[in-house]
Amino acid sequence: MKTKLLLFIALSLMIGFSGCQSNQNQSDYCTVKGTVKGLNDGTKLELLDAFNQWEVVGTGTVKKGAFEIHPDVSSPTHAYLYVREGQQLKDFILEPGTILVEVDANDEEDLGTGAKGTPSNEIDYKYLALSRSGNQEAAQAIKDSVLNAEQTGALALANIEYWCKSSAQALGVLDRLSPELAALPYIDELRKELTQRIKTEPRTEGSDIIPLFIDMEYLDVNGKPVSLSSVVNDPNNRYVLVDFWATWCTGCVEAIPQLKEIYAKYHEKGLEIYGLSVNSDRKLWESFVEERQLAWVNVCDGTGGSKEDSKVRQDYALRGYPTTLLIDCQSGEVIARGELEEIDAMLAELLK
Repeated sequence: MKTKLLLFIALSLMIGFSGCQSNQNQSDYCTVKGTVKGLNDGTKLELLDAFNQWEVVGTGTVKKGAFEIHPDVSSPTHAYLYVREGQQLKDFILEPGTILVEVDANDEEDLGTGAKGTPSNEIDYKYLALSRSGNQEAAQAIKDSVLNAEQTGALALANIEYWCKSSAQALGVLDRLSPELAALPYIDELRKELTQRIKTEPRTEGSDIIPLFIDMEYLDVNGKPVSLSSVVNDPNNRYVLVDFWATWCTGCVEAIPQLKEIYAKYHEKGLEIYGLSVNSDRKLWESFVEERQLAWVNVCDGTGGSKEDSKVRQDYALRGYPTTLLIDCQSGEVIARGELEEIDAMLAELLK
């Protein structure tokens, strides 16, 4: 069964890449059509191009529970279907052919079900279905085939930040992009970001880069400057968990109970947490830290977390918030960067 699955993927990718290179007229490049539940007739829909600065590349209207859009594109791209100026409905790959979309606007889980009808979308649809069913081995086989293809396409690029296990792997995907995708204006910036992120990601096999923490110093809730290096070099600390977060970040706030649990389990054994908030409103941040009784080291950079203003976001090439990493105080090496569950399991072994 697994062999058949991989064969299907390989054949589909070959078809998809040859299709992406076809010389179709822009007006008939592809069609997006489908059915809609939960939206009234007359509702305006928009297609946004994620590869090209979220430009609107197509519009449509719900009529009798259905819609049809003819996007103004001439090469493969990652599109998001929205209610005009409102709710996100789906995302999928625009490529030659007819893309079939079923929308249920009342079901949040429907967001992640993909589309069908064209090679890349059929592959993605199958991957998403396998992931939801819990068949992670088969889902991983699909990801590996897409990411490791001799020439990588729009599906690989659309998922590069989520499917790749490391920035080094993601750079490999960029190196093998089809020429039309490689020419996208933002690829150079993405390459720079991935190259920077490697500096603070755990070592990958065969890499000669030792990922060391990058120092920072900001004011704590008492107005005292506290550097990350001072915490790492504290002889009482064996490991430092760095938490990049903000009070306005829902995922960050939801992670606080887990952070508290980790701190309670390992603080006496040599763990310290350095919480760096990117809140622009310091008073709001100070009140939040006090109300939630965050007992570890807390500092704030006051920037709001934008790529342009936050040196921390640039230094660590943060995708977003929350981001957590674990530093070995003895060497200064970043030994984990990822989910709190993974860091918790690692600390359980390190601090037995």
